[in-house]
Amino acid sequence: MNSSNEENFGVYIHFPFCKRKCYYCDFYSVGSSFADWESFASAVEHEFASRHIPEDAVVSLYLGGGTPSLAPTELIGRFRAMIRNKVGEFTIEVNPDDVTEVKARGWKEAGVNRVSMGVQSLDDSELKLIGRRHDSATARRAYTILRRFFTNISLDLIFGLPGQTMESFGTTLDGFLEMRPEHISAYSLMYEERTALTRMRDSGKIDEIGEEDSVEMFRLLSRRLGEAGYERYEISNYSLSGFHSHHNSNYWKGIPYVGLGPSAHSYDGHATRSFNAPDLSLYIKEWNGDDKHVSCITKEKGVKISLATEKPAGKLIETEHLSNDELREEMVMTRLRMAEGLNLSEYRGRFGDSAYRLLLRQAERYIRSGALYHPVSETLALTEEGVMISDEVMASLF
Repeated sequence: MNSSNEENFGVYIHFPFCKRKCYYCDFYSVGSSFADWESFASAVEHEFASRHIPEDAVVSLYLGGGTPSLAPTELIGRFRAMIRNKVGEFTIEVNPDDVTEVKARGWKEAGVNRVSMGVQSLDDSELKLIGRRHDSATARRAYTILRRFFTNISLDLIFGLPGQTMESFGTTLDGFLEMRPEHISAYSLMYEERTALTRMRDSGKIDEIGEEDSVEMFRLLSRRLGEAGYERYEISNYSLSGFHSHHNSNYWKGIPYVGLGPSAHSYDGHATRSFNAPDLSLYIKEWNGDDKHVSCITKEKGVKISLATEKPAGKLIETEHLSNDELREEMVMTRLRMAEGLNLSEYRGRFGDSAYRLLLRQAERYIRSGALYHPVSETLALTEEGVMISDEVMASLF
């Protein structure tokens, strides 16, 4: 594989199908009854071919959604075969109630070497309230099956759920630590616009727990996982040694990525992003048509990544070019998410001395308060206390 970050990037494929949408989810998806797997696979293959990706450039493949675990295992192997070089990390997101021994074996044979399972909670009443399809027993059983085939498993966890208590959250943590996955992604519940959970809250059907309770849950999470040998390497992600998510880490480091499928995003590593329309019918129609003609955006350095198509791009693909200010803000936001922090020499090299000096002036009060640490001249990073107010800190540095 190429060693230069300019020539390495990840591929993400969005599977837009769900049996039932979770009440808190705002990702694009349609019902699984609309899943024409052959048409979907063909469209993804056509889109991938249009990107003109060098065979040795892809370092990671991530299947997300939606619910990739609903797909036939043959399709998973088909997408892996699209990428001819050896991929270091190949992740599939799965739901616990989709996991069977037959499927797990099929994923393994298709080349998957990392599984991310959405557990969220091990309290059945909490799972029911947020619209999850599984219960705690199903999650534990699925984990046992996956462990027979995989040595790199990530579990998703949500805290701050309606009705959740410190006791119930502690019980969920006990269960996670008993299973001991290599990686845990832990998120504070967000009430996104237009989700069922937000409507339930606004109509008084559920109560949102207080911010102080969520903060205490985060403190408990960090302490318990730290004591168990997990490292928090990003605001929401913890892993045992050697098991960071390389694909997601590359997002935060600004390394290029290509998103395939309806609603997927791409980034050329410099200043251009593209967004596929969240429209399955349009996506399949356009990419499976006979008159495709795709133009390429060629970077000054590195690989060619197509971020636009001459088929009706206004409908299918939207492209935006980030300003210098937007690039500075994005670098601050993504790098401070990581425990290793923002490399100030890199920041200064990209944006100049005046931007560097302004950043340090803006950061000064948070360094004094203990929310940021600046142990050497080359680094600026959030402390554990700073993580609690990360949105405030990042916005102030913009």
